[in-house]
Amino acid sequence: VLDRLMHEDPGYAKRRQQIESAIQNFINNQSNNKSGPGGTPTPQAVVTIPVVVHVVYNTGSQNISDAQIMSQLDVLNEDFRRLNADTSNTPAAFLPVAADPQIEFCLASKDPVGLSTTGITRTNTSVTSFSTNDAVKYDSQGGKNAWDRDRYLNLWVCNLGGSLLGYRKSVV
Repeated sequence: VLDRLMHEDPGYAKRRQQIESAIQNFINNQSNNKSGPGGTPTPQAVVTIPVVVHVVYNTGSQNISDAQIMSQLDVLNEDFRRLNADTSNTPAAFLPVAADPQIEFCLASKDPVGLSTTGITRTNTSVTSFSTNDAVKYDSQGGKNAWDRDRYLNLWVCNLGGSLLGYRKSVV
């Protein structure tokens, strides 16, 4: 997918590099500000990212439950907050940078126009399986359009073909 994006969008590589540089600057600044007066850690505000999960299904069994979505969101939060039970298995090479980045995810409570939402959309489709061509991300191709990417983390759940378990697309 990354190769395709680099080929299709000449500005993609530049935008991706700008984001990587901004992240590195943030990391560098954080490492310079690890402690407050007397060497005590400076508490940081937890950043909460609203998530919308787009469930695009062809059969009833593909229409996963709210409980399944919440279970995966719980795992994501445990991993991002470094609260998962297997942190003791962190390889030694990563221990110096393994930390709680103070990021949490929650299902969106308001949709793009300000109405209450569960943070889960459900779309019945005639498409039997999707691929990495991003069709699942468009109403016109049997999927579901993204919500504003600057305000929400969009996740799609669908039947993927070609033995795929998943893929991610960096939208920069």
